Amino acid sequence: MNIPTVLTRFVGHRHRRILLFLLVMGLAAYTAGLFVHVTRDASKYAAIAREIFDTGEYIDLTIHGEPYVQKPPLLFWLSALSYRIFGVNDFAFKLPVLLFSLAGIFFTFQLGSALYDRKIGALAALLLASSQISFLYNMDIHTDSLMQSLVTLSLWQLFLFLKNGKTLPLIIGFGALGGAMLTKGPVGAVVPATAVAGYLLFTGRTRRIIDPRWITGLLIAGVTILPALAGLYHQSGWEGIRFYFWDNNMGRIQGTSVSKDTNYLFYLTNLLYLYAPWTILLFTALFLQFRALVHRRMEDSGWFLFWGIWVYFFIISVSHGKLPNYIYMLVPLFSVVTARMLVPLISGKMGTMLRWLLPVQTIMAGLTGLLLSLLLFWMFPLRPAWTSLLLLPFLITALYPFFRGGSPGYRLLVPSLAMATALNLYINSYVAPQIFSDQASVKAASLFNTQATQEAQLGNYNYPSHELFFYARTPVRQLFNDLELFARMRTPGNWVLTTREVVDRMPQGEFPTPEITPLPHVWINNLTLRYLNPRTREAARDTLYLLRSTAVAPEDSPH
Repeated sequence: MNIPTVLTRFVGHRHRRILLFLLVMGLAAYTAGLFVHVTRDASKYAAIAREIFDTGEYIDLTIHGEPYVQKPPLLFWLSALSYRIFGVNDFAFKLPVLLFSLAGIFFTFQLGSALYDRKIGALAALLLASSQISFLYNMDIHTDSLMQSLVTLSLWQLFLFLKNGKTLPLIIGFGALGGAMLTKGPVGAVVPATAVAGYLLFTGRTRRIIDPRWITGLLIAGVTILPALAGLYHQSGWEGIRFYFWDNNMGRIQGTSVSKDTNYLFYLTNLLYLYAPWTILLFTALFLQFRALVHRRMEDSGWFLFWGIWVYFFIISVSHGKLPNYIYMLVPLFSVVTARMLVPLISGKMGTMLRWLLPVQTIMAGLTGLLLSLLLFWMFPLRPAWTSLLLLPFLITALYPFFRGGSPGYRLLVPSLAMATALNLYINSYVAPQIFSDQASVKAASLFNTQATQEAQLGNYNYPSHELFFYARTPVRQLFNDLELFARMRTPGNWVLTTREVVDRMPQGEFPTPEITPLPHVWINNLTLRYLNPRTREAARDTLYLLRSTAVAPEDSPH
């Protein structure tokens, strides 16, 4: 029985076509995100994959020719292989992650089914697929996007091993765990390890800990990560191995390798939008989980989820290095916990709670619709205006139960699902392409690709992101000081993207004055209300500068 068929039971068979429409449109929203330009971390990952594609070197990773040790290679391998099929472009870079994410939705279905039943599994898959974080991190790629699918596969298979004792799920589970570690390092093992350990300890199955097949599983995971360790050892010796297992992880906990944040409620507050439109349902389900813990009514399957979630959640909450994408690995587990509450709720076994959750969830759908309206009619309006009518089916779907009634499942789920799908379809197909294309680096690469000679070289100086290295038609040179920049301006055929402060301190008379092209720029990680407001958007943009050397080759100089 497939996921849509199971979900039909919640919304009613006569609404099956509405459900299928929303599922297809959700897939369309994901697909639209494949064509949005990259920025920041995603641009770095795309550029690393391109260097693998250009050089054929899959073990010793590099970024602009320099050794790269921050992340293991699995994401870069997959994208480099995709480049060989589809060429070097946004679609090819992001496609492997989307395919894994779709598989992760299926793995969530299977995990929920194994822990409970197919109804809970199907509903968990729907919640995961329609959460804001899933739409966001399949458009703006992070290694967490790939890791969460592999972690979910590992959890599903390891629970099957705990449940039936067969060896094949153990092999697959540890293979997936190794894949997660090959994507982002040892952090990929934390959730499966704590879920399994907590389940065995708190369900009285401690004798299973001495099963010798665990050694086999650890060996499988160890062999899986060998390519990452080989590259690190070859580039950095034993320091590289230590970095993989210790320094990198401790740097994130201490806040030395990422932005420092001591707000212990960081992830709880970020879940307000990351798990939208299902945030209130999630918080309610987590409250019930803790209530079951206090009253000692936790199910065996509940222990697997509880320890899988809260040990990792505690670690990332108290660590000083925090980023929203770190929570993505837990979203499949959050979805199963929420679905576990929703199935009896929808079936009428929790009538009082349903009566107060229905209006609350309706408000969430309304807020999502309000955000869509702000984008549609103010911030990034469609042109021509009549094309806004293309979103009318989503509005009708959301409002249907208010005029014609519907099952509790339809009224609770479908309006929010319709608004979330419409919002992300609009963002990925219209809003995000405009914003991400507003990066000066994207414009600079386009100018270089269309106007520079075949012999020309492009450089990057004092701009901290890596879009140029991905979009330029030839390898880009990273410049590290003014002397390198000045040397390039003394020789012909050099283009360099840089910032205002560099242009302001360039000396006069030491080399021919370069041609300077100002390029409006938006910092994607720092979008402001001034930028989102169409009236002040132009003034809110920063400016980067594309320099083109005007020096003349000796043989071309006048005699």
